[in-house]
Amino acid sequence: MKKRVTFTFDIELIEKLKAISEKTMIPQSRIVEKAIDDYIEKLEHNSPPV
Repeated sequence: MKKRVTFTFDIELIEKLKAISEKTMIPQSRIVEKAIDDYIEKLEHNSPPV
């Protein structure tokens, strides 16, 4: 199940996300979801936060 959420990001980050999304044809939401999931997994395995 998915739920819509809203976040505010720096313009530069959004521009990078958009460019990667267009280049890879991967939706922006999927890229963000994967990045957050990877970050949470690292934290859960006691890796120091970035």
